[in-house]
Amino acid sequence: MPRLKLTIQYDGGAYYGWQIQEDLPSVQGELAKALEQIVQHEVEIQGAGRTDRGVHAWGQIAHVDVHKDLDLIKYIGGMNRFLPDDIRVIDAAKVTEDFHARFSATARHYVYRLWNARYLRTDLVGHAGHMPVPLDMAAIQTAVETFPLGEHDFKGFQDAECQSRVSLCDLHHLRWVEEAENLWRLEIGANHFLHHMVRNIMGTLVEIGLGKRSVSGLMDVIEAQDRTQAGMTFSPDGLYLSKVVY
Repeated sequence: MPRLKLTIQYDGGAYYGWQIQEDLPSVQGELAKALEQIVQHEVEIQGAGRTDRGVHAWGQIAHVDVHKDLDLIKYIGGMNRFLPDDIRVIDAAKVTEDFHARFSATARHYVYRLWNARYLRTDLVGHAGHMPVPLDMAAIQTAVETFPLGEHDFKGFQDAECQSRVSLCDLHHLRWVEEAENLWRLEIGANHFLHHMVRNIMGTLVEIGLGKRSVSGLMDVIEAQDRTQAGMTFSPDGLYLSKVVY
């Protein structure tokens, strides 16, 4: 029975997250329905990251076992034929049966895009967070650049409903980048992420940019170990699962 590794892009705006939910549209559910049209049997698709409602992906990874051993291009083309336009399989590979999209991953990378101008650009509606009040981008840049990489306990950025028992995360990558005029992005990579962690970090950075916190604001939350000391949970619109590393 072949095991497939799928690379997937999607616009999460129309879905109640990655994970299948009864009577609600999900990315995982749409992928399963499309693949079942090809292989003619039920499938169970496992994703590397269970993105929330409204969150997007440029490089989600999933694995699935199928009974048919077809050319990979037939899986890619066939699934895209049956998928809605806001979900696309962009690559497929055959992997060994011990490969697991979630548990074999050594790192995940996310991007959060933020539009900082009074009115949100029309093409970014649903695809970027929005802060109409001017932010001190130099302060945010300093906060990001001075935050040390490595292992930290991110309990202070953990959502109350997070099911993970481990709040230690090894931070590999953290950058604040000007993508275009008024459009900025946070790039973050780690071995492990907690529920709403990136959105809570983004909310804290926005408060630093508003002058409500010092540039040590991220580390202050780490040291406090208290979710109430972090910023708001920012909108899901600007969050993208950009890459999964194995």
